[in-house]
Amino acid sequence: MNMGNMASLAGELLVKFCVDIPTRRLGSEGNRQASAVFDAWMGERGFIMERQEFDCQDWETEGASLLAAEQNFRVFSSPHSNGCRVIAPLGMAASLEELEKVDAAGKILLLYGEITASQLMPKGYPFYFPDEHRRIYDLLEEKQPAAIITATGCNPELAGAMYPFPMIEDGSFDIPSVYMTDVEGVRLAALAGQQVELVSNARRIDSHGWNSVAKINPQIQSRVVLCAHIDAKPGTPGALDNASGVITLMLLGERLKQSPVRLGVDILIINGEDHYQARGEVVYLERMGAKIQNVSLAINLDGLGHVGDDVACSLYGCPEDLGETVRRVLSAQPGMLEGDPWYQGDHMVFLQNGRPAVAITSADLGGLMSQITHTAKDSPDQVDPSRLAQTALALHELLQALDEEGAG
Repeated sequence: MNMGNMASLAGELLVKFCVDIPTRRLGSEGNRQASAVFDAWMGERGFIMERQEFDCQDWETEGASLLAAEQNFRVFSSPHSNGCRVIAPLGMAASLEELEKVDAAGKILLLYGEITASQLMPKGYPFYFPDEHRRIYDLLEEKQPAAIITATGCNPELAGAMYPFPMIEDGSFDIPSVYMTDVEGVRLAALAGQQVELVSNARRIDSHGWNSVAKINPQIQSRVVLCAHIDAKPGTPGALDNASGVITLMLLGERLKQSPVRLGVDILIINGEDHYQARGEVVYLERMGAKIQNVSLAINLDGLGHVGDDVACSLYGCPEDLGETVRRVLSAQPGMLEGDPWYQGDHMVFLQNGRPAVAITSADLGGLMSQITHTAKDSPDQVDPSRLAQTALALHELLQALDEEGAG
């Protein structure tokens, strides 16, 4: 299959993953449909398939409303929050110090200002949970407001381009919450002490999903792992984040069928990178156990293929000879360059376990995070299918080079 045919196929797959399938949020029927599409594709090309199934929490909302002093305020149900219907006085806290002092019991508590500058990591998040976030959760559970409103701006590093962003996105935190813009928060703060009515029509749903692992030469102990996450945030088509990564690995699967390698290769589709539980990452590490040390190189694809952007590669913990091979092969590809490191992707799962890793994304990742990621703008027209085809060909060349050098 030549470059043009691969690019055409990439465009068709973008429509399938981002239009024909209406949502890929973990736990949804669309998520399972997308995973099944990948499984069938790779199975038809001779890969040995493994499903790592797990339970997870899905969530839905039919919207939220806030009425205060006969004024309506636009609010959104916090993802994975319980629903509520509450009439209570409005309390406020703009900082951690104010939260420590506020009497919030039974009230609807507005958090605004500096305390809402960053999205909270979920309680017990296995990879990163700052002490300040733990303290905020502890205070909220100690003070027991009837519900919480968070007034937020932008937080691209953790929440992408969403404005406002949900400060609380945690299915293990049971106090109902909604969020609004920082501008609306200032308007609402003027009504402190007054009775307000908050309704959030949200519900949690027990569900399930799975990671998919497509294997070549499963008998070989040493493994090169190429991974991408298949889930997407609710409300976004998830073309760059991260249908483009999954599709690139599907194109690579086609190339490997035509021209196989002798390496042990796992093409890993992680499910739940954009979900508060990070279930896919956790389950993968549990299944791997000590065998994670058999990973000779992990390559993570996320956010690549943006129209008009180069493809950027960054290396993490690679031995000198391995790093030289990766740089030599990938830098020879038109439109591929070595970019700045970033630490929010699934390559960190491997790096934290002492395994060398490479991340592949779009060169202007910061721009994507601040303008497109996690919003309805992340649609197929944002992706250049030829970039996906080119990246698949480059990865095939890299695997061939590693094969020749015996690096697998």
